[in-house]
Amino acid sequence: MKKNKFLIPFAMLISALIFSGCSGKKNSVAIEDVYARMESEVNFPTHMLKMDGDYFVMQFGFNLEDFDQYIYAQGEDTLLAETVILIKAKNGSDMNKIKQKLENFVSDQTTVFNSYIPEQGKVAEKSVVEVKGNYAYLLMSSKVSELKKIAQEMI
Repeated sequence: MKKNKFLIPFAMLISALIFSGCSGKKNSVAIEDVYARMESEVNFPTHMLKMDGDYFVMQFGFNLEDFDQYIYAQGEDTLLAETVILIKAKNGSDMNKIKQKLENFVSDQTTVFNSYIPEQGKVAEKSVVEVKGNYAYLLMSSKVSELKKIAQEMI
């Protein structure tokens, strides 16, 4: 009987450790930290400009009230397909809608660039749009593999 007395608390402790290990620290990463690392480690072919919330809403029709954090950065040289969008949505946000809007943007940009600057159209075609939990990101860049690596490590 004495062994059973310690078995239940021990099992509860093991369960707590297993579940806490699964949750990880990635659920609370700051979007600014992810972007700061991208800026410091990736040599973008153009200076990146952070767009304001009004432009973000106009471009995508997002409701910024649905986001805890976001960054929308585009290349200063508009002839290059350089765009980084990082979003941390509030819990309960429709991540499928967010992903769909980002994918539609990639499709539109690919069409535009293919019409005028085909080599940049190829850059746009290789864009990455991913959703992880309440995070979403769009990476459109000639440095997409470097950016994707950072995003996957941090988010």
